[in-house]
Amino acid sequence: GAVPTRVGNEARAAVEEFFPPSHGLAVFYSTGMEAVEFALRVARQVTGKKGVVGFNGCMHGKSMATARLGWPNALATLPDFHSLPYLPERSEGEILESVRSTLATESIAAVFLEPLLGSRGGYIPSRPFAEQVSSLCAERGSLLIVDEIFTGFFRTGSPFLHRELGLTPDIVLIGKAMGNGFPVSGVVVDRRHPIAGSMLPGSTFAGNPLAASAVLATLREMRAHDMPAKVHRIEEVILAGLNGLTELGVALRGKGALWILELPTSMRVRDVMAHILQHGVIMSPTANYIRLLPSATITIEHLTDACRIIREACRAQRDTGR
Repeated sequence: GAVPTRVGNEARAAVEEFFPPSHGLAVFYSTGMEAVEFALRVARQVTGKKGVVGFNGCMHGKSMATARLGWPNALATLPDFHSLPYLPERSEGEILESVRSTLATESIAAVFLEPLLGSRGGYIPSRPFAEQVSSLCAERGSLLIVDEIFTGFFRTGSPFLHRELGLTPDIVLIGKAMGNGFPVSGVVVDRRHPIAGSMLPGSTFAGNPLAASAVLATLREMRAHDMPAKVHRIEEVILAGLNGLTELGVALRGKGALWILELPTSMRVRDVMAHILQHGVIMSPTANYIRLLPSATITIEHLTDACRIIREACRAQRDTGR
């Protein structure tokens, strides 16, 4: 990946077409975790500060540092890391007060924000909240880093969800959909923050030609289709097909082609998942949540059928638990 290649340059240009001229792709990586770790190094060197703020329930990776950002536990206790209470445990006003007081220490290099809680309930912050977080970062000289690895490249309908929240981040983390199943991620940085060798931007497979080829082909296909229209239709089908779940005590949150089902305590995730999988639908469980992540190429018939199977699985588990 350290050797420049034509396909690597073309993939870089294809990524940068999705961003304003003020931002450029700093580096490709293989995993989101690597991208987050690099963003941490950039923020600390650019600001000269060590502190980092994340929010409870946001998923940024599973290394010691990235896990500490959103999942407080004894195994990942690190100095200078602040994992603040977040939705739904606190109101946006309370969260902002926590951010304000933490940034007031003048020791925070960066604030990490996930625009949709993909591993914890599907909550999306309001635009005023997001804008105030951005303003607080600017006032205190802290970088705003938005993790769009899960939500980016039309997963929620628009190219990137942070734009709907009124944000212009210092750093945007990208991946997942960008490689269409091939492991690749990237770090897009405001050009006001030059990348230095001391930030250690390289990695064994960073920007390798195979990954670059996957990115280039995927983004070209996205450009060739009306992705917002496709994702909007997916959202319509899901909202109509899963509308009755609230009667079973199941909450549905999300946007576009990214939806989270929160099951009540009376239902067991593993049993609901077993029923769904047995009937040919693959979903992603986490804690007491189940994620529905249809591809943009799914047929309406298949998606409608999947929604029916999900409803039947939840109803069967509700009836069994009575």
